[in-house]
Amino acid sequence: MSISKILATAITAATITASPLVLAPAMAQQTIDPASVSDSELDAFVVAYEEVAAVEQDYGARLQQADGEAEKQAIVTEAQAKMTQAIEETPNIEVDRYVEILQLAQVDTDLQAELTAKLQD
Repeated sequence: MSISKILATAITAATITASPLVLAPAMAQQTIDPASVSDSELDAFVVAYEEVAAVEQDYGARLQQADGEAEKQAIVTEAQAKMTQAIEETPNIEVDRYVEILQLAQVDTDLQAELTAKLQD
């Protein structure tokens, strides 16, 4: 699945769920070792996640007010670009690694708890 599809699903999910760690789409599960996520990666993830969440909130509101599929698609496309840019501009994390950590947090309750604690700090 391409990052565009991942992010399109993420913004759609953001408009229908309030849980911040459930924003990534359900994808084919990859085996990712939770121990392989370093503290510096977690810190970078949190910074990127907060930026992505801000974009999702902004564009989610716009998406709800959009008239017609063409306008909705334009909003989603713009949001995808902004979310990708937010991750790319965050030091110490790549888009692919961001997605891996997000997927892992969906199935690893310890990682999810750690990320939630960092997000609440």
